[in-house]
Formats: sequence, C-alpha cells, structure tokens
Amino acid sequence: MSVDRALFTPFGMNPNCPVPFGPNQTVPTEAMVRLLAEAVGHVDRVLEIGTGSGYQAAVLAERCGEVVSIEVQPLPDGLADKLPANVTLIRANGCTRDLGEQFDAVIITFAAREIYPAWIKHVREGGKLIVPVEYDWVCKILVSIKRNGQMVPHDILAYAPFTQKV
Repeated sequence: MSVDRALFTPFGMNPNCPVPFGPNQTVPTEAMVRLLAEAVGHVDRVLEIGTGSGYQAAVLAERCGEVVSIEVQPLPDGLADKLPANVTLIRANGCTRDLGEQFDAVIITFAAREIYPAWIKHVREGGKLIVPVEYDWVCKILVSIKRNGQMVPHDILAYAPFTQKV
C-alpha cells in the first residue's frame, strides 16, 4: 500500500495499533486495512460504510475506480483534501441510507451486530458484502456473494477474540 497512514492519524502518529481519533472511532492498523482491501479486490465501484479517518477509503481508491464512503459522525477537518478525486464522501447513516445505486462491493469498517437490509440492497448481483460481525466477545470478518438476490456466505477472513483485560 502506498497510502501513508500517518496522514490520517492525529499528530501524524503511526504506531502498529489502532489509534483513537474521535468518539468511538479509531484509525485501523495497516494489516486490517490491507485485509479488507484485499477482500474487496480490484473493482469498479465500492461502497464503504464508516469513513472514519478516511484511511480505508484512501487505500480502496488505489484499487477501485470509484469509492463512495458514508459516515454518520462529523468528518475530520480537511479530510476531503487528503483523499483522491475518485472518493465521494457522504455524511449520513450508512446502516439505513438508500443511495438507490448498486456496487461491486460493499465494505463495512466497524464491528456490526447485525446485517442491515440497506447494505444488501447496495450489492449488485455477483458482488461482495464484507462485514466484521460481532458475536458476543468474538469478531469474524464475513465475506458474502450476492447470488439470485440472496447473500451467500463465501469466506471468513479473520478471527479476532475480544478480551476485557490488557
């Protein structure tokens, strides 16, 4: 990846761990961003739910023709200036917002407790839905492919147990 993660972290920090930057938000690690970007692949259009710092959108923009990114929280000042021209930012609730468009891939950048109908609606036939799904204290990154209008599980990319102790 040629995107400099430090551009998207507070004070240009780049430790090898998630970096908090806003209420309930972190800049993900390079490894997690790479994992999700590889799951998306090289596609024409991708919808990202959860812009956050913009780091994942910038990485996706290198691989995809068009990136549309939705964020419910206020976007960091100057974020649009850090992103390539093929990234469109939308401030809205990505769990319920219907853009009236379909994409080759829809990627969720936060641990979800459920799969929202709007996400499935945005996936074109044959496209991918990539979702980190939270199950109690475990998070699995699920990749599903849309076949005959239904999401069919395809792969589990990562398994990350959560712990309450450090």
